[in-house]
Amino acid sequence: MNLAREYMHHRSGYRFGTRCYWVRIYEGALCDAPVVVCSPSTEIGGIDDTAETSGYLAAEVIREWFAGRLPDLPRPLLWIEHRPRRRQPERGRYYLLAFATYQPKREGLGFVKHVTLGAPKKEQLTPEEVAILTGDGSRSSP
Repeated sequence: MNLAREYMHHRSGYRFGTRCYWVRIYEGALCDAPVVVCSPSTEIGGIDDTAETSGYLAAEVIREWFAGRLPDLPRPLLWIEHRPRRRQPERGRYYLLAFATYQPKREGLGFVKHVTLGAPKKEQLTPEEVAILTGDGSRSSP
């Protein structure tokens, strides 16, 4: 896996306060599922713990970077969420998220509609497992 992109993603919408996330996108061979590691910024906007945020954020990233380009696999994207510790942000917990669908869909009431993948199922990962998935065996945490 190669680190293809690393950037600060600003969530779209009309919610009070800004939510920002570090997004790192790793791409491998043509048939491999890309790996996305997402971590909320502890400096800007605090940490958002809602499960629905992951569905919105994943849909926004897929729409922006992978529109029509995800491989035809049962899980075409490996979405890893990093939840940093408050006192040691570089450390924390990692979760592999699985969505029912990887096709962003619009939902919402009235004129405010967002794209989402829906609520995910979470499975905890160790930093070593994350390093294997991202192809970075030289360090214990991405």
